[in-house]
Amino acid sequence: MSINRFDAAVDLNQKAIVDALRKVGAKVEIIRKPLDLLVGFNRRTYILEVKQVKGRISQGQEDFIREWPGDIACVVRSASEALAVIGCETRGVEVGPRVMTSPWLDGTGPT
Repeated sequence: MSINRFDAAVDLNQKAIVDALRKVGAKVEIIRKPLDLLVGFNRRTYILEVKQVKGRISQGQEDFIREWPGDIACVVRSASEALAVIGCETRGVEVGPRVMTSPWLDGTGPT
């Protein structure tokens, strides 16, 4: 039995999210607790919890996000969501095999 049997598994999309954030110049530290990522970009600090599309956050994570008094703490499920959270223009930023776009950034999203 593993000594780390209570450690949470790393979400499979975390590497793509970290790579995308670093590609646009964000400083990213994988901290795992209380949330997954500590991100610095344009003199702002973000604490991000990475989840798969259908992944759920724990009650402790939900409480942390709700009560966090600092800059943004939130859940992201894709590289494009993470880039949007930090306010980065995602058009033309290559993430994996395709170019990420967002309807909110190109003006076609809901108003």
